[in-house]
Amino acid sequence: MATLLFVVGGCADALSVAPLVHAASAAGHRARLVHLGDAAAIEAARAFGLPAPAIALGLAASRSLAATAATRLLALAELHTVDLVLACGHGAGAVAAMQFADALELPRVQLDAGVRDHGDTAAERRRKMLDAGASLRLCGHELQRLELLRERHDFGSIAVIGSLAHAGALAVTGASAATTSCVGLALEHPAANAALRQTIHDCLAPPGLPIQDLGPAALEPLAALRQARLLLTDSHGWQELAAAFAIPCVTIGDRTGKPETVECGGNRLTSARREELAQAIDLALAAPAVRSPYALDAPAAALAAIAAFLAPRTAPAAPAATTTALPGDGDWTGRLLGAAELERVGRAIRSGTLNSTKGTFVTRFEQDFAARMGRKHAIACASGSAAVHVAIAALRLQAGDEVITTPITDMGALTPILYEGGVPVFADVDPVTLNVTVDTLRRQRTARTRAIVVTHLFGRCCDMAPITGWANEHGLRVIEDCAQSFLAEDRGRIAGTQSHLATFSLQQGKHMTTGEGGVVTTDDPQLARAVFLAVNKAWGYGDRDPDHYFPALNYRLTELQGAVALAQLDKLAWVVQRRGDVATALTRRLAAIPGLQLPEDPVGGRHTYWKYAFLVDPDVIHGGALELGKRMRARGVACVPRYIQKPAFECRLFQLWRQSPVSALPLSCNDRGRTDGPLFQRADYPGAVRALERVVVLPINELWQQQHLDQVASVIEQEARVLAHA
Repeated sequence: MATLLFVVGGCADALSVAPLVHAASAAGHRARLVHLGDAAAIEAARAFGLPAPAIALGLAASRSLAATAATRLLALAELHTVDLVLACGHGAGAVAAMQFADALELPRVQLDAGVRDHGDTAAERRRKMLDAGASLRLCGHELQRLELLRERHDFGSIAVIGSLAHAGALAVTGASAATTSCVGLALEHPAANAALRQTIHDCLAPPGLPIQDLGPAALEPLAALRQARLLLTDSHGWQELAAAFAIPCVTIGDRTGKPETVECGGNRLTSARREELAQAIDLALAAPAVRSPYALDAPAAALAAIAAFLAPRTAPAAPAATTTALPGDGDWTGRLLGAAELERVGRAIRSGTLNSTKGTFVTRFEQDFAARMGRKHAIACASGSAAVHVAIAALRLQAGDEVITTPITDMGALTPILYEGGVPVFADVDPVTLNVTVDTLRRQRTARTRAIVVTHLFGRCCDMAPITGWANEHGLRVIEDCAQSFLAEDRGRIAGTQSHLATFSLQQGKHMTTGEGGVVTTDDPQLARAVFLAVNKAWGYGDRDPDHYFPALNYRLTELQGAVALAQLDKLAWVVQRRGDVATALTRRLAAIPGLQLPEDPVGGRHTYWKYAFLVDPDVIHGGALELGKRMRARGVACVPRYIQKPAFECRLFQLWRQSPVSALPLSCNDRGRTDGPLFQRADYPGAVRALERVVVLPINELWQQQHLDQVASVIEQEARVLAHA
């Protein structure tokens, strides 16, 4: 069994440490307890069930308390041989424990790790410092674990154990049902909050509930909390206890380090303004019953984590290669979202205007985006699919008109054509770039062709000069689908500037994101007006006699998304540059592998790498893209062989097109609808078929680092060489 040194600074620490000390002793460990305070502080801690400390330093509170305590501890030789140093919270006791453990190079456990309210405060910096140097970090909730992972702490050094404070409070107050006779008030600095206290009294006058001032954590306040119908506080610790006991809570402040208390429905954040505070109190009192977010037996879970940490480690004869989780654009690991977005979203919320017709953020974003993309007009909308839809709507198709597009695309870029009465017609693609060409487009033109949608796939532009020349010759409107190609270049021209209309997506995985969202750009004021109307239910905002001029939907972006979009636009150039750097480094590593054809910049242009798509020659690498991709995924390298499982024209809606009026009605006005069955045949698309059979799509992003590149390149190289000899 181990010798565990517990360092306690104050009553709040004691409440959490007490149940763990008892559990450790019961499990056979030797628990050594050090208390920094004087006799009065020790007596208060014993009210929480904390045993008498083996060592009482008897120090009074001061600025140098932690350093003085650490010095005193280091002078005690009998403490130098402990197996583990443990401390709770982020006060003087935890800092003293850190300094003591660091000086003797002892492992340290940080209890209540991962608490982050993201404020620019000394307390927040201290929390990060204490967590950073710990050997083992024990969190109260999964949300604290995620904070530590976001800070790149080792996955194996973090464990979620539940609320030790709840276990301590439960031990001293009992498990009996509580009455709801008062409102608890716990402010960290009560002397400085006289005006706030008066506001709280005024807000609680109508419900007629008496206020119980809880003061600092002690036995009597804990008992009073158990009887409270509602808690008002600005303290993380009291928020945790209220949630643990399923007592509604109102937190006075704009952030919390215990977000699980909000997620479970038990905690409402509010400003100190009387109107907001009164509303938060009313909502809390009227809310349904709260469920505790802490389901674990915290002392038992903590001991299990400590036992696993202390267990003897026998090194394997040949250490296995380590695998680093790759940053992915589905969450924080691969998305550059942070303080800039939060600041703008905060301003949008404080403005009270979240609708873009009356707000300012979406309008500003449209202006800035148009300027950045080199166009005169930009109109934001709800999604990339909505962007394609309103761009098609601006063309005013007649029923049965044809729009030529690519068979390698998202369905959100195809169904808008049908919804506007058009018929999608598919052009084959170049089997290397997976993009349409002027030759493949030319072969699909008929007397009914009115427009073409040119998709710049993966971040590489199509060869636009011949395409636009041919389209202009035949009076065809051109739409560039730039969802994957922000700031890509074709012979010095930015993607989206060689067409009548260009569409962009702000979906989660794109170069810039608002979760969902889209933008349409154009230089034509009449097309811009048509797109704007299509986004806004065709209502003529600002017209002398406005009306709904044609059938259209509400595709507006919200002010919250506009605020995020503005912050993301500021980062776009850096994101594109970083992805290019990652792709260049990866190409350099993979260039010597036989059987791979790697992506590259077009002549005179720039690839911006939404994804890194490379081709696999099955004549060299046995099993081709499917087998190599399967092996890559088995070794932790996320990838998508084939990109899409089949060309779009083989999807059911184009096979059974008579089953829906959305597809049947346009085709009833087109000669293609004279017969049943599939509209297009695989044999006519050898380029698309070959490309999908050979492509592997690797989801690189701007937050990949050298270790990720090394890992991925190593896996691809090893597996490709194995398959090359199969």
